[in-house]
Amino acid sequence: MKRSLSCLLLFLLCLFIICCAAQASADLLITVRDAVDNTTIPSAAVSVNGVQFATTNNNGQVLIPNTGSDHRVRISMNGYDDWENIIASNQSTAFINMSRKKVALKVSLYDSDTLAPIPGALVNISGMGGYAQSGQSDASGVVAFTVNATMVYSLDISAPHYESRSGTADVAMEDKNVQFWLLSGNKFSFVVNDKDTKAPVKGAEVRLNDISAGTTDERGILSIPLTRGKEYTIAITRDGYEPFNEIKTISESDALYKAEISKAPLGAFVYVYDENHGPVTGAEVYINGSLSGTTDQFGRSTFPDLVFGAYPVEVRKIGFVSASQTIVVSNKSGQYSFILPFENSALTISVQDKDAKSLSNATVSLDGTSVGRTDDNGMLVTKVRFGQLYNITAARDGYLPASIQKQVVEGNATASATITLDKSLDWGLIGSLVIIVIAILVLFAAFRRFGRRPGHHVTRRNEI
Repeated sequence: MKRSLSCLLLFLLCLFIICCAAQASADLLITVRDAVDNTTIPSAAVSVNGVQFATTNNNGQVLIPNTGSDHRVRISMNGYDDWENIIASNQSTAFINMSRKKVALKVSLYDSDTLAPIPGALVNISGMGGYAQSGQSDASGVVAFTVNATMVYSLDISAPHYESRSGTADVAMEDKNVQFWLLSGNKFSFVVNDKDTKAPVKGAEVRLNDISAGTTDERGILSIPLTRGKEYTIAITRDGYEPFNEIKTISESDALYKAEISKAPLGAFVYVYDENHGPVTGAEVYINGSLSGTTDQFGRSTFPDLVFGAYPVEVRKIGFVSASQTIVVSNKSGQYSFILPFENSALTISVQDKDAKSLSNATVSLDGTSVGRTDDNGMLVTKVRFGQLYNITAARDGYLPASIQKQVVEGNATASATITLDKSLDWGLIGSLVIIVIAILVLFAAFRRFGRRPGHHVTRRNEI
């Protein structure tokens, strides 16, 4: 009997040891779940004792071998707060609930008519798992909430003197901003903006079912009473813009209609003339600072793609002073003229005699037109055009006039020219000398005629 009891005890002891050994060798199965909806989370990063171990499978699970020691486990996943804790070595399963990260949800409320912010509006938000918050808009019409990431929230909005409305906000892993426009009575707003600049378009006509509803104001807004729940043909027109058309059903919850209209290509002609009103060929035309074209033999450059608006234009040509102005393109194929003054250079003209002595008070002419007199140093500074050949003439009393030709090339800012004058004959002195000579000759002739002495008569042979 005692022997049988001893054997039974020994058997139970062995069985206990085997069970303990089996339990000690069991691996750890971790299941990672979302704390909100209890769905499993695949691809979560799992670190064991500070070392990256694996990622969870499609079932949100990972198996960690038992090493006989406790495990420090860390789990990370985008959109969730990191989870970290110690799991005992004798634990074979663990369910880890991951909390979603907190992000900001900002709700902005505006009047659909004036687009002004609406303070004091009540906003209720709700989400999965019974999540709910409420808030009231501040003076800027904003309500701010702190919510879980990666969730879709329902919003219910109400404000005194406004129609209630609802909406949704799909919040990802970043802060989210949403905007809502509340209806005041039965008013409905049309907002028209430029498609490229996003600027408001004033004076755009809105037609509903081919009936004019009015034009937009400085803010690009037209607010009118409108029956909702109907289909409308919406047409928007504005000078300088392409026509806009759309068929849309305006529902009971709609507060405003936004439209972006594109500018129509109007085109423009730029004409460039010199100061004598002659066409300038090859002038470069810059629009908004970029070279956009050059003028032809008629001084014209065409820009068919210009749309409605203002453009800074600069025209350049070597030998001319550049000209700039802002053109306003507002109609089809507008024409815009530019006058380019000739670019001038300073030309120093020196007048001297054959002995290189400076001659002051000499008259200087360019192409027959007097430009002044030389100074005490025999010099005159005048302006000439680049590239033009000039006939320069200098004249001074007592000297013979002289002319030279001069052309100043582009880039020569210190051009000079020298004219040498020969002394002219003194006709007064010459006249006096001539008179004296004539007088001498007259006196000589008179002396010869009347100044002989009487002599004896000699009888010639032929007189006998």
